[in-house]
Amino acid sequence: MSRHKEIPPVARPTGRQRLLEIGKDVLIVALTCSALFLAWQTPLASQLRGWVGKPVQAAEPGTRQPTEAVEPYGITVRSGMGLYGAVYDAEQVDRAFEQLSPLLGEGFASAGTPEQITRRQWQTLLEAPGIYCVFQGAPPLSVLSAWLGGEGDTLSGRAQSLLLAWDGTQMWLCWRDGNGYFRAPTQVAYEGHMDSVVESFHPNGAAFAYTLAQTDRAYSAVDPDVLVPMTAPRPHGYTASAPDLVGDQKALEQLLAALGFQSGVGSAYEVSEGLAITESGDRLRVSSAGTVVFHAGEESRYPVAYMEGRPTMEEAAMAAWGLLNRASAQWKGDAVFVLTGVTETAGGWIITFHSRLEGVPVLTGAEGWCASFTVAEDRIRDFSLSLRGYISTGEVLLLPGQRLAAAAMASETHRDSGKRLTLSYNDTGASTLNFGWVAEE
Repeated sequence: MSRHKEIPPVARPTGRQRLLEIGKDVLIVALTCSALFLAWQTPLASQLRGWVGKPVQAAEPGTRQPTEAVEPYGITVRSGMGLYGAVYDAEQVDRAFEQLSPLLGEGFASAGTPEQITRRQWQTLLEAPGIYCVFQGAPPLSVLSAWLGGEGDTLSGRAQSLLLAWDGTQMWLCWRDGNGYFRAPTQVAYEGHMDSVVESFHPNGAAFAYTLAQTDRAYSAVDPDVLVPMTAPRPHGYTASAPDLVGDQKALEQLLAALGFQSGVGSAYEVSEGLAITESGDRLRVSSAGTVVFHAGEESRYPVAYMEGRPTMEEAAMAAWGLLNRASAQWKGDAVFVLTGVTETAGGWIITFHSRLEGVPVLTGAEGWCASFTVAEDRIRDFSLSLRGYISTGEVLLLPGQRLAAAAMASETHRDSGKRLTLSYNDTGASTLNFGWVAEE
């Protein structure tokens, strides 16, 4: 008779032991996830991120919303009572634009097929109930649309000014690009919707140059759409400064951290323009005057977040906007940045931003812009920044009247020029800003 070996009894774990084992498993998983996360933040992983999925463009702490980057420096609202206008006044323009930008977003979202119109038709719509905005530079319509709440790709072209007007039967979204005027029908409701908004703005004596030119020849030589407020602008004086990225090690460390360079100041070497740092094929040049120039190598250090296919113009502009605010956060002072132009190239776009102080445009250096980005494929390949900080002195500047400036333009030298008369600060690199009226093309 065969005998079977008895199976030894197995001790069953107690409830306390089970909890202890589960806790160990959870700890192992947490440590593994932490290690993977830290490894994913290293420069080496930046290339891998491009292989496994689309980059995510996180909002930078402290940056302003994209709407601020396309805010006009002048705005008017026409109702049945007359014309309200605000220009070169950040507080008034901010308040008006906050109320009116949703209507502009609606206009973009529901815009139909555009058509070109005459100057006379444009002027007729300027005199109809509606909203008019004048921008610094000429931002693309697709970016204006995307950042104001529209679709972003319904209209092409660019706009130095924008108009949403009611002709009594149809609401039109209109824009001006140089001497070209365009309009597209929209589904924005005027009666019972937009009319209540525009009626809340009361006339304040603002006028367009073409209206004033009917009785005052001083305004006959300026662009007819120049906005003239009843009260003269009262800009403040500003001191200007730039970080010494060559002599100030802390400033250079702050910049490198903001731009994601891991090698540190010890890897910087002298070049004729200042200092240079090369990392993973990317080259960064800085100067004692606060200029920063970047050229990308093969690594995708500054990817553009995009939804599908390839990045759009507005997605490229958003990436540039975020990087500009991150790089300049320590030094910009009272300045805000506005998108002023996007030029399409064979492989992408060149995107420019200008500074603005208390609602007054700033012209930086010979080009006017404070930042220029080249976006190609799905990344920022090159950029040039002028890191300048501005602090108000509190002093109200003495400014020649706008009529006097217009009269100077009407002289023999500028006759029939039709230039846009704009108040601007001029940053030449000195410790204070120049200011005055500028005749823009």
